[in-house]
Amino acid sequence: MSHPVRALLTENGGIDAAHCEGAAFEALCAAERRRVGARDDVELARHLRDDEAALHAFVAQVAVPETWFFRYPMSFEALHAHLSGRGRPVRITSIGCATGQEAYAAAATALAALGPGGSVSVEAFDRNPVAIEVARRAQWSGSLALRGSVPSWAQPWIRIEPQGAWIHPNAKAAVSCAHVRSSAHMIEVLDGRSFDVVMCRNLLIYLDAPTRDALVAAMVRAVPVGGLLMLGHAERVELGPSWRRDDRNESFTWHRGELPPLVAPQRSPMVSDRSNERHARVLEATNPKAPRSMSEDDPRTMPLPRLQPTAHGNEESPAIAASSEGMPLPQHVDSLIAQAESAMAANEHERARSLLEQVVYLAPQHDLAMLALASVAERLGRLGEAQRWRTRAQRAATRGRSAT
Repeated sequence: MSHPVRALLTENGGIDAAHCEGAAFEALCAAERRRVGARDDVELARHLRDDEAALHAFVAQVAVPETWFFRYPMSFEALHAHLSGRGRPVRITSIGCATGQEAYAAAATALAALGPGGSVSVEAFDRNPVAIEVARRAQWSGSLALRGSVPSWAQPWIRIEPQGAWIHPNAKAAVSCAHVRSSAHMIEVLDGRSFDVVMCRNLLIYLDAPTRDALVAAMVRAVPVGGLLMLGHAERVELGPSWRRDDRNESFTWHRGELPPLVAPQRSPMVSDRSNERHARVLEATNPKAPRSMSEDDPRTMPLPRLQPTAHGNEESPAIAASSEGMPLPQHVDSLIAQAESAMAANEHERARSLLEQVVYLAPQHDLAMLALASVAERLGRLGEAQRWRTRAQRAATRGRSAT
């Protein structure tokens, strides 16, 4: 008979069964039975299933939420070097952030690289609500939570003092922390989004193979050309030829050299059954694993989106004119991106598409917006359109690297 607690963890959390066996696991179950007054493991599993907080606390003991400031120092050196001189906002995500020290260290690194006027956002996610609350408060105590040294270039932004960690208000404001229910929920959160840097440290080793593969694929899709994927020392993943490992020893950092491959669209509630049938026929007639490359001179290559002129002859659309009044262009672009992501999360794909096209109109080399447009097109089953946006994103990212 399958161990009921092990079955609960593997079915509901994607936890690898190898971490749910042996004397240590049995001792953990015995201690939890005594704590909650359960007579056996069947009753313990029932209690954990009914008490979400207790389940998260138990999972945290199986998959230890260990982190500290500037863990793997060479990875932060690689991140600092990669972002130095960047002239546009930087977006980072920390997946499995535990109590958040990594997320704040990443924010400090990005601000140190960009300078005081730099625009940085770090989104941190973890399935343990207790750990997320600690991360949100940004208050840690004890030698384990505060261990690690701070690089000299980061000390204007973060310092470890006897009474705790001091974090510059700008670095603290750059970090947002959110609870995810499971690895599947984390994949949903990543879907259709792009980050300059994706960090996921020693989380994958706790997941079963299907969950691990799905999360790695979602992270790969979220990293555009020129982006970074930062893993832990225990991760063993095959990223393919488009990735280059950073030269620094023990940085555990990979650079993306090409865009993710085109993928078949998932069913969307915004698309009718008839449309899905048509898209299925299109997929049968094409090979999404080997999309036809588009030449820059190909007349089918997508042109820059043109917004309709207003009645006064202004090329700017009423929506742009109204929302951009008094707002600097970079902030306006960021606002449009945020609105587009909200629309994508709500499956309002046509609205997201319109917002992203406004971004490309205002910032014609915005490769992240182009990559998001490719993702929207994929969801709508428009694979040719998706490939053209990816081709444009590839060219824009290449221009951006050669200009720096």
